[in-house]
Amino acid sequence: MAKNVRSPAESKRKRQRSRSIPLEQVSPAVLTATRDVAYTLEQLAIMPGPEDVLKAVLDRAEHLEEQASGITLFED
Repeated sequence: MAKNVRSPAESKRKRQRSRSIPLEQVSPAVLTATRDVAYTLEQLAIMPGPEDVLKAVLDRAEHLEEQASGITLFED
């Protein structure tokens, strides 16, 4: 029987998909921070290393969560 042979890129994509976190389990602050950082990087046309991007996202998420903790919601 023949074995399916995948390219390294296909194998990597499959591994990444299998390790992905469901979107419902991601903090809204992390989602917003990711969008903010991606937009900023695109505007500045720079490509930092993955560690720098992750640090920027986490720093931004922490800032957003601190801001949100000071917000008071008024119920009708």
